[in-house]
Amino acid sequence: MKQNSAQCADLTISCTGQRTPVTTMVTAIWQVSTTKENNGAAFPPLHECTGFHADVLMNSQPLSQNSSYWRRGCLLALLTFLFALGMRLLELPSWQDPEFRLGSEWLLATHDAYHWVAGAEDFGLAKDHPMATMLKIMANILQTNLSNVAFWFPMFLASFVAVIVFVWVWALGSMEAGIAAGLLASLSPGFLARTLLGFYDTDLVTLFFPLLMTLVPATWAMRYMLLPKTILKRLIHTSGQHLGSKLFLLNKLNAYGNPLRPSWLVFLGLSGSISWWTQFWHSVFPYLLRYNVVLLLCMALFMAPKNKRSLLLLGAFAYIFPALIGPLGCIATICLLFCTSKRGYPLLLLLTKPLFLLILLATIAILLISGDIWQTILNHANSYLKHSSELKTSAQGIDLVYPAVAQSIVEVQDLNLQTLLSYFHPWPEAAFLGLIGFVLVTLKRPAALFLLPLAALALLSTKLGGRMVMFGAPIIAIGLSLPLYWFLRRCMRKLSTNKVGVFTSLILICILILPFLNLIGAMSQGPMINRRHADCLAHVKAMTPQDAMLWLWWDWGYAAHHFSGRNTIADGAQHAGPSLYLPAAVFATDNPRFARQLMRYTEIKGNVAGNVFVNLDGQKAQELMEHLRSTETPLLESRGRIFIITSFEMLRLGFWINNFGNWNFSQQRGEGGALSIIPQELFYNINTGEVRLENSSTTIDAASISIFEETGITHRDYIQEWFSTHPNASKVEQQAFLKTRRNVHFLFNKVTGEKIAVDEQIYQSLMVKLLLGDSRDPLLSPYFKLLYDNGFARIYEVL
Repeated sequence: MKQNSAQCADLTISCTGQRTPVTTMVTAIWQVSTTKENNGAAFPPLHECTGFHADVLMNSQPLSQNSSYWRRGCLLALLTFLFALGMRLLELPSWQDPEFRLGSEWLLATHDAYHWVAGAEDFGLAKDHPMATMLKIMANILQTNLSNVAFWFPMFLASFVAVIVFVWVWALGSMEAGIAAGLLASLSPGFLARTLLGFYDTDLVTLFFPLLMTLVPATWAMRYMLLPKTILKRLIHTSGQHLGSKLFLLNKLNAYGNPLRPSWLVFLGLSGSISWWTQFWHSVFPYLLRYNVVLLLCMALFMAPKNKRSLLLLGAFAYIFPALIGPLGCIATICLLFCTSKRGYPLLLLLTKPLFLLILLATIAILLISGDIWQTILNHANSYLKHSSELKTSAQGIDLVYPAVAQSIVEVQDLNLQTLLSYFHPWPEAAFLGLIGFVLVTLKRPAALFLLPLAALALLSTKLGGRMVMFGAPIIAIGLSLPLYWFLRRCMRKLSTNKVGVFTSLILICILILPFLNLIGAMSQGPMINRRHADCLAHVKAMTPQDAMLWLWWDWGYAAHHFSGRNTIADGAQHAGPSLYLPAAVFATDNPRFARQLMRYTEIKGNVAGNVFVNLDGQKAQELMEHLRSTETPLLESRGRIFIITSFEMLRLGFWINNFGNWNFSQQRGEGGALSIIPQELFYNINTGEVRLENSSTTIDAASISIFEETGITHRDYIQEWFSTHPNASKVEQQAFLKTRRNVHFLFNKVTGEKIAVDEQIYQSLMVKLLLGDSRDPLLSPYFKLLYDNGFARIYEVL
């Protein structure tokens, strides 16, 4: 036993300035498990065999000696938060427009924000979601309406991302350099664009939670596991290649103390529980969680110091079981806490036996692949592919192909590499340096591997769409700040590490962050819904029964849930397959009777879009549409009350609505009309119909011009007017006149400044007829009754 004890005391660490011999538990456990006879000697309890690394959070400040160290860290974290918050407030002047409010309520900047607002109002699918619950709690605390909280809160939570990145850089090497890193991450254009004022959406937590839930296991791993170059050193010495070892600067063994300290186990358990909880916030977290579990296991297996593999695996289990199981998994953490006590020491010896470790590893493997995780992964991957069609298979195995919505969503569109880098930082060169710097950080701090999925998702924006670019924010921030700090530390050896960190942040702030002063205001996008459109939806509540069904384009389905409190045929959660096609077919048709028939037929099917085409293949689905379109088909009986809403804002999406609505099930394709949103200045003559582009002498004789103003709509259809005033014109005269008129219809919004040009196909669609047409028109009046009109949006009841 004396020999064993002597072998256990070969590691000394720095603890409160003294060099104290410490008996490492791993050696003790290993010897107990390999020595047949230990002469009945008892090893010291675990808490007596622990030391701790003198490097707290990778900084050379002993925790026990310097409480001001933590106070300074908290102060700098607060400074980072306030700085990020102040920068984001630069957007506020862009919102000082009366059009951006409905009464005292701020209009929100993203469609999904209204999903969570409606959920907080206990309406819709989001009523029990954490995003809605959090919003309701904040509104109750602040005693204000939900929309205003949803408007202001994004800049606060996005600023907390700056804090969590600050802590990451602190853990990886420098407290002071973390200030600039936090600001770079929080203000990264890809993240900033999705977290501006009014952007209350899951993007706020999609980046925050991956950083938070991996911070503890990453810091724990850094403290007790080997650096890659230390492993390389062992390989080089083993092979005898001394020349190779001289090419590398090798650090000392980075593994001190006891990895099963009770404080670490508690934090690992809490971090695992948070990781499990994040799965209720967003669908990306189950995948990130499993990556973290596999990475932590691999690090414990392959980066463990000599004879510490068993203890590191047990420490990893303190995080893994709560992460995979939830609160029930904390039993594993509690069990390990008991093992660190004197009474639980025999159990610890048992758990470190290879057989028990293999059983625990097998259990984790089963938990990783249990459930429908693989099918979920395939479904999500497929949703990011920009197909022009979408295959739906019924329970009876009948296939029906619908148009796919992904091709029309801007945030899903692919990015080229140059554009991708500009989303990381306005200067692509800085973003490129950040990527290279992150590779260096990963080599020097393997804990950065926990952030590797974020880097992968960001780079995959070239294939998966622009919504992924925000994941690159912390990657670039860490890749720019830490390498610069390490470089300056080598150049400024006479300065303290704290001062070097301050210089690092000052350099990055002055060079890379100050350019955002002008960028933030320019990136402001304003509300996603026009004030008059929102006012129209608000009137629905007073004009319709509670069980009414609203037909409007899915983009504004969530907003309708909030403003009207009524069910919609489609929304942001139901915008695929039949939920996409049916409203598109209604708004795109030039046949009001067919639109009425289709809506009433959907009502017969329970007002559930998915029920309309049950057990129908492509040929039968097309036959159903032709049957409803036929004038020989009797009008379907009216049952409940159905309402249809059209607005000027829908016209911007007219091309896609027309394309989806003209889908042919048997041919599996659709062909929409032409639409152009014109950014240049246009000059027009309402009397003659002449339209001229700025700085151009060429004029276009428009088929019609419609002008939307505060006082109403001014509409001139020049072709219709000519035929009305020339009833006896010959065919030759008619053809001669039509040659002078282009098949272009212009719509001008004098309030918003929007200018839209459409062709005849879109101009004759129902969404345009309902917006511009006379409600007494005999083509409309038998099927639709106008209830509300504010010039920019209308409400009709379906008769």
